[in-house]
Amino acid sequence: MMPGLDGFGVLEAMRADERLREVPVVVLTAQSLGSGDLERLNRGVVSILNKGVFTGEDILSHLETALTGRRAESIATRQIVRRAIALIHTRYAEPLTREQIADAVGVSQNHLSDCFHQELRLAPITYLTRYRVMRARTLLATGDQNITEVALAVGFSDSAYFSRVFQREVGVSPVAYRRGQRPQGRT
Repeated sequence: MMPGLDGFGVLEAMRADERLREVPVVVLTAQSLGSGDLERLNRGVVSILNKGVFTGEDILSHLETALTGRRAESIATRQIVRRAIALIHTRYAEPLTREQIADAVGVSQNHLSDCFHQELRLAPITYLTRYRVMRARTLLATGDQNITEVALAVGFSDSAYFSRVFQREVGVSPVAYRRGQRPQGRT
């Protein structure tokens, strides 16, 4: 989205410049990143945060951690989380459990949860839920599907439960959101 250079180009230029090589990078994106994109970001990127999944407070906390160097570096943990995120981004509309995510990335459920808490300060299912709500926000704002269709399209099998989760995460009901009522200060 930057003129003449995308985010990957910026990262490559930073890694090629000895003066910038060690600068911690936090990627804040509205894009859904696939496994290839996440793999490209494994080297030198401290955190990858999706707009709409993390609150402003979460983002500030991740930035503070990156800038103060308090982050415990674990490439293995980071790679597990990024593989799980890639899976969530591609399969969010399907019924997906913590067990299935853990199996897909080859770790135990508890280890997956530990990795998510270390890397993102969230449980894997919380990340999945927030990602689904983020996708629902887009559908509600731009599409013509009814609330039940939106709920099903983003992986909720019960529209009443979807409405409760959406209200909790966004601060307004899906119907109000569709009508253009957007709470201030929420990402």
